[in-house]
Amino acid sequence: MNSLKSIALNISIPFFISAVQGSMLFYEDKIPKIIFSIVPYLFYAISVLILWVSWHFNRNRFIFIILPLLLIYFGFVYLGGKRATDLFLYASMLYPLHLLLFLSLKERGLFSIWGILKIAFFVVEIAVILYLVIYPNADFIALLKMKLFVISFYPLEDISIIIAILVIFIMVALVLFNRYLLYNSSFLVIAVTFYMGFYFIKTSYAKELSLLAIGVIIFILLIRESYRLAFYDELTSLPGRRALVEDMAKLGMKYSLAMIDIDHFKKFNDTYGHDTGDEVLKMVASKLAEVGGGGKAYRYGGEEFVLLFPSREVDESYKHTDILRETIAKSPFIVRNKQNSKTIYINISSGIVQKNSQDKDPFAVMKRADNALYKAKKAGRNQVVKA
Repeated sequence: MNSLKSIALNISIPFFISAVQGSMLFYEDKIPKIIFSIVPYLFYAISVLILWVSWHFNRNRFIFIILPLLLIYFGFVYLGGKRATDLFLYASMLYPLHLLLFLSLKERGLFSIWGILKIAFFVVEIAVILYLVIYPNADFIALLKMKLFVISFYPLEDISIIIAILVIFIMVALVLFNRYLLYNSSFLVIAVTFYMGFYFIKTSYAKELSLLAIGVIIFILLIRESYRLAFYDELTSLPGRRALVEDMAKLGMKYSLAMIDIDHFKKFNDTYGHDTGDEVLKMVASKLAEVGGGGKAYRYGGEEFVLLFPSREVDESYKHTDILRETIAKSPFIVRNKQNSKTIYINISSGIVQKNSQDKDPFAVMKRADNALYKAKKAGRNQVVKA
């Protein structure tokens, strides 16, 4: 289960954007009308920006999320009253499911076989909705508008509410238990914002503000995703070497640093395979991420990790590093194959140093920590050596 702190950190930004949109509706009479008049143009502008950045960075998921919103808004503006009402009915049911589907699909390139299948699905989806809007079927619409609850959720239909409960329930579960918290938390807020915009659609500017809020959430998610790809390791979710270099440039005169290496990792990979080796890396990374003493864990490369302790003496950092070493050594790791499973234990070695006056830069500190790590290996592994 994801920690409440991680959930709060990831959900706070999209929640704040959605809350601002809601506050603007609540205080509509106190806001100059000219601001509301430019909201549609801001939505168009940020949608074009999302499409361009998504294409440029090969994040095609966002293309399939923002395009339906543009088409829905065009439909509300340019279709007649009856057709726009039917579009509202279908969009309130299908877009949240569409959102959930593209949240679950992986990025595989827009013109790969999977990307072409996504495009085909999207085209068919739009074509079916257009057909239903242009050639309405009274019996089918009556079926979708059937009453299932005693209370009314007008203008949303009861089936839309059931879909809303299902989609939001699944997204909440993903936020709580799935490791892709950055995406899941943003998509949860997008779904809630979408429903709130549709529920208050009779209120002036509600749909425009909700669509703009969703556009801003998606764009910020794109920026955060780009940062994550640049500074975080994809496999372990720890900050990578580039993040380490950036953070080391901000350090003061007092800090300590630990270089960590998984013992016999090459032999482990040769014995059990690289897929199992990846699982070991993720397990070790998850333990290192819990380091105390104000430390922060990074994946340096391969099976090497770094613990950085700003403003900490080496003795204190040594204590927290050794606690991690012992925790990892006592954590069972189950290797599974087609025939059976086997429980093994993983060990790490570490060299830890504190910056001194002779170190010209942080890389000199890392070099000394690496030498201490070498001594830990020579001394028998599964230990922390303090230089």
